[in-house]
Amino acid sequence: MKFNFYNGATISAWLLAVLVIVAELVAPFKDALKNVFTHHWIGKVVLVFIAFFVFAFLFKDKKSLFGMSDEKAAWYSTLGSLAIILLFYVYEFVV
Repeated sequence: MKFNFYNGATISAWLLAVLVIVAELVAPFKDALKNVFTHHWIGKVVLVFIAFFVFAFLFKDKKSLFGMSDEKAAWYSTLGSLAIILLFYVYEFVV
């Protein structure tokens, strides 16, 4: 059984950005993560971990995503996700 690290990293990076922003903007979602996983960050880690492995196995044979190599897509997705999270928190702090 093959495993494609890059495809799992791409999807999980974007999922993390979505989870962080949604949890900060939607209090019931953050509370649900707390109730199920004892802390909202533990919930995010578990969901991202699951998504990483599911998509790494589902797209094990795919060598390109969004018109670029899977390695490059993972790299840009990780940096993009971190930038979006940082910008979100800077915006929330300023406004």
